[in-house]
Amino acid sequence: MRRFLGDTFILPMTAKPECRLCGKEEGLDTEFARDLLYSIFNPYHRDTGKFDPSDMIKKHVEDEELRDNYDLFSSLFNDLIRNFGYINSFWIDKLEAYKEARKKAWDEIKEMLRDGELSRSEIGLNDLIDHFYEEILEDLIEEGYIEGVIKRIHRKIIVYSNQAEKVLADKVLQLSLQNLSNKSFGEHETEKYGISIFPSEKIVEFDSFLHNFDLIDIQESLIKSALKGEIEFEEKNMVVRQPKHSEKCVYVMLIDVSDSMRGKKIIGAIEAALALKRVIRRKNHDDLHIIAFNHHLKEIEHGDILNLNARGRTDIGLALKRAREILRDATGSGIVFLITDGEPTSSYNPNLTPWKSALKEAENLKSVDATLAIIMLGREQRFLDLCNRMAKLNKKSHIFFFNDPLNLKSFFVRSYIGKRS
Repeated sequence: MRRFLGDTFILPMTAKPECRLCGKEEGLDTEFARDLLYSIFNPYHRDTGKFDPSDMIKKHVEDEELRDNYDLFSSLFNDLIRNFGYINSFWIDKLEAYKEARKKAWDEIKEMLRDGELSRSEIGLNDLIDHFYEEILEDLIEEGYIEGVIKRIHRKIIVYSNQAEKVLADKVLQLSLQNLSNKSFGEHETEKYGISIFPSEKIVEFDSFLHNFDLIDIQESLIKSALKGEIEFEEKNMVVRQPKHSEKCVYVMLIDVSDSMRGKKIIGAIEAALALKRVIRRKNHDDLHIIAFNHHLKEIEHGDILNLNARGRTDIGLALKRAREILRDATGSGIVFLITDGEPTSSYNPNLTPWKSALKEAENLKSVDATLAIIMLGREQRFLDLCNRMAKLNKKSHIFFFNDPLNLKSFFVRSYIGKRS
């Protein structure tokens, strides 16, 4: 049964239907569904293939006028269906004929994929999204990746499920790791030495209060005894590999979701959060807090990150204040990532301008000994001046500029896992 949540159209999450004639599942292949989902989420990701969906749709078009003017009609209809979902009554008959042909073509393509007549490598996902956007959305709803679609006058808003976050996080992490070296170290590993089970290359005297026997280097200890002319293996001659100190990090990612972050910027920030969250979860060592901010704050829970929308004003001071509060009550080294594309336009403190509020809170991060990494997605001179002043006041700060926000995910994974050798 269909249901509505506000003005969101919801379909229930059900198991893949089974074909009664052949006993095959009629749903999407899991990896194929994941790739389609990612292409809908990130329309800037390009995936091409030699297969042309237009030929398949034309084959099923029965309206002669529509078939003769297919390129004109299809371009118009695809854009209207994808972005608005309604059309002038003059075109309704043609649209219905076109949609019927699309549905038949999409079903045939899925059948060809299942039967091996068409391979995934031949298909460009962007072409499929362009030609079968509505049909793909319906399938992804059926598969449980999308909860529904909110229809606005000027656009459609997709509501993603918790399941979508998991599969997209894996996809984003896969893309982030493609060019990383296997030899790497992370920010959570420091050059400090202390008490742990991880040996280093440094040789030190054995201390029964600090070291366990597993750390004793037998060969080096015997050499030490031999150099002294002693045959007996005594505790005074024992040496060990100095254990490394593995330090926990608490990451706070502050994502600007104000109006100016629409498009590539918000997608790039979400991808960065997904990738970092996934890789931290794999290590099971550090903590990550994700905060979306405009002139308000939203602490991101599991399943919320994909449904962020850019709107409102920018209050950097408010975001930094919340980061400080989180780190004040946390154990470990604090690292704050501030992702924003411009200077603040709002202040939570009525006694401070937006600029002064941001500067004050950047300086206040010193009270929790936090490192501030400012990720600039804009290059205006006033914005750069503000970032430089914030960095100087914080004293443990770095500034990074990204011309293409879609590269953010690789930066965050590299900063955690390691650097190219």
